[in-house]
Amino acid sequence: MQRLERNARMYLSRALNRSLAPPDWLSVNLTLRCNLSCTMCTTCYEVPDELSTAEIKDLIDQAAQMGIQVFNPLGGELFMRGDLEEILAHAASAGFYVTVTTNGTLINTRRAQMLATIPPSRLHITISLDGAEAANDSIRGEGMYRRAMTGYRRLREADTAAGNPRRKVLANTIIHRRNLHTLPAFLDELAEQGFDGVQLLNLFRHGPDTPKEGRDLWIREQDQADLGALVEELKSRIRTPQPGFEILNTEQDLDLIARYYREDISPLEAPCWAGWKELYINSDGQAVMCDGNLDFLNGAFGSTRQKTLQQLWGSSELRARREVVKSCSTPCIQNCYLRRDSDSAQALGGTAASLISGGIRRRAKRALGRFSRQRITRIPGGVLRLELSDMAPIAGLDPSAARRFADFAKTCPTPISGAWTDEGAWDGLRDRGYLDFGRGFMGLELVRRVVEDLRQSGLVFPTVQLSWRGEPLLHPEREPVLREVLTAISEHGVFERLIVETDGRLLGPKIASIIAEFGEIPQIWILNGNAMGQEEDTARENWLHLAQTRGPATQLLMAWTVVEDMDPFSWSEPWQERFPGLPLHVGVMPTAGDAIWFRRSDHDHFQATAQARERLEEVAEILDVPCESGKEDTPRRCPGVFATPTVSWDGKVVLCPWDISLKNRVGEVTSGSLSQIWQEDKEVLAQRRHAKGAGVPSLEACRDCHYPYSPNYTAGE
Repeated sequence: MQRLERNARMYLSRALNRSLAPPDWLSVNLTLRCNLSCTMCTTCYEVPDELSTAEIKDLIDQAAQMGIQVFNPLGGELFMRGDLEEILAHAASAGFYVTVTTNGTLINTRRAQMLATIPPSRLHITISLDGAEAANDSIRGEGMYRRAMTGYRRLREADTAAGNPRRKVLANTIIHRRNLHTLPAFLDELAEQGFDGVQLLNLFRHGPDTPKEGRDLWIREQDQADLGALVEELKSRIRTPQPGFEILNTEQDLDLIARYYREDISPLEAPCWAGWKELYINSDGQAVMCDGNLDFLNGAFGSTRQKTLQQLWGSSELRARREVVKSCSTPCIQNCYLRRDSDSAQALGGTAASLISGGIRRRAKRALGRFSRQRITRIPGGVLRLELSDMAPIAGLDPSAARRFADFAKTCPTPISGAWTDEGAWDGLRDRGYLDFGRGFMGLELVRRVVEDLRQSGLVFPTVQLSWRGEPLLHPEREPVLREVLTAISEHGVFERLIVETDGRLLGPKIASIIAEFGEIPQIWILNGNAMGQEEDTARENWLHLAQTRGPATQLLMAWTVVEDMDPFSWSEPWQERFPGLPLHVGVMPTAGDAIWFRRSDHDHFQATAQARERLEEVAEILDVPCESGKEDTPRRCPGVFATPTVSWDGKVVLCPWDISLKNRVGEVTSGSLSQIWQEDKEVLAQRRHAKGAGVPSLEACRDCHYPYSPNYTAGE
């Protein structure tokens, strides 16, 4: 029934040219580079600015959220990417069953062992071979058949060594002139070697843009009798299959291949579902589809670097591309797009009618009912801080973050000194393996674990703030993390607004596009001027781009923490010159509108004392603006234990955002859940009882703490 309903949605989608169902597949060209130069190939070349590891993982996550059933990695030669195994493991963990097609020549022992860590139930391999050794090597290069078979044996050996059940390994083979007479014997050889089956294909291109050597592979008129005999032999093998070895084609497929080579096939043999069945992303992030002339990369209609998969799928640009496909007159027998497995018209019609008449609404109502019955606990004034990174390139007012960054930089190559001013350069460090989650970065899975825990428990913190001791945009997967948190607000309601404090140097177009994508969600982006160093111009340019692209609910603050001997004009005037009319604000954080914000220092060397307050008031007087500086003579009432938990990059939980040394840990989300720590932990509950009477917890660090006096420490909304 589920498949029938999905098909009904797809048929309605095609009839109405609307995206009523998600695609079955997400196909992504991970790279178009290749180590071989096959004679018939015109599709492999260098594409500048390939999608990064994090970007591809993000696409996989989006696909899972959309209900896409298949993640289909394409190329080029996929093993040209050094991160292929990481990508495949991520797809498998997201619930996808993945097929990797490769020429097999780059599968060394190490990479085979890495693949063996992915369960065979989630990954199978297809090796492209153009026939027996002589035919294959005439197309792919001398020795390539042996190299491919060596790669195949390494896969088998690695799975055996790992104790894995048998993994499906298939061959992809094109029927062409040079293997026309040897193909049956070649299939026998594959079966003997332990391959599980073969997918037989036709030459994809035949035209003036195909190299002469490729055109010579075409099965010509004088070869048609031999082709017919081969097809009949293959059809008999399908009817009486060889044990343990399967020809994946149908008899109908083989007949179409024969007709295709005779060039007597019409374009309407079956409806084409390009644009309804599949969402195809090129290696540079461009969403593409067939242009009606069998050029699958020519019909671009958007980019994953500007839009989500959901937005691309529902875009007017894609609807226009679909109309081109519906009127296509180019003969094509690509199984990926042709749909012959139709359900009965009666069943499809009935299911479609049900969908139209209100089945969707009924299911939504039931889901809403389940949600409404869940107990929701909203923490008044709650601020949850997630520490994406504990390092920062510039000390600012936290020298320990700079020391950690300096130690980290020693393990990276020479360009580290300038990489954090360049979004692309930083991504390059990540893609080359210099950034990982064992060295000061919160893993994406940990972020998801916290979000899912809050969703299931019904615990709501009105504000989520990214980072704490370090620079959040250093995170290797900052784009997927940001999208995960914003989705937690828009779809799950576990937070209501986002605050991010950054030095602004990596706040480039990729991040800006995600901020704009979730433009209706309240966001406050704070640029920390004290941490900019000599790169303030970069931050200003990023601010300008963000100001031009953001949504209506995004607030931008240019913030400086007031220090001794500070000339506020020298700090604020360059910004006011670039952004005329940007107001000045001194004291508590502005709750609405963009502003230049001077805030009070609360750091150890310049504590939240009368001196700090007086210095803040001096700045306000110099600038001739009002000031809310905080008062030391009010009773201390610390909101931390009631409203402001902080989770460090490695999962440790503290109750106070000023506990930067993590001395007073109350648990870890790696071994427990934040909701349980917050609502049930005996130490947390005891500290709350003490704070209700004494104003502050009984922890040693709390006895002489000045932070509750500070206007920076507000748990209110």
